[in-house]
Amino acid sequence: MMIWVVMSFASIFMAYICWYAKGEGMISIIISSAIIGVLFAQAFSLTRGFYVYHITEILTWIIGVMILYRKPKEFAIELGLSVVIAFIYQSVLPHWG
Repeated sequence: MMIWVVMSFASIFMAYICWYAKGEGMISIIISSAIIGVLFAQAFSLTRGFYVYHITEILTWIIGVMILYRKPKEFAIELGLSVVIAFIYQSVLPHWG
C-alpha cells in the first residue's frame, strides 16, 4: 500500500517536470532530450547492435518526439542529446529494456 502513496506523490513532481519540458530555454531542452533519450533507449538497442525491441515502444517514442517537437535548431540539439542519453542509459543499465 505504501508504494502507491509514494508513487502518487512522485507523479506530481514528474508531471511538473514533463510540463516544464515544453518550455523555453536550455533546461527544458535538456529535460525533453532526456525524456526522448529514455524512450529511444527503451525502443531500440544501441550497445549490442541496432535492433528494435517492440513496436509499441517505437510508437511511444514517435509520439514523444511529436509532442516534444520544437524549432528546427532546438529540435536538432534535442535529438542529438537524446541519442547520447540513450547510449549512456543503455551502457549503465544494459538489461533494463
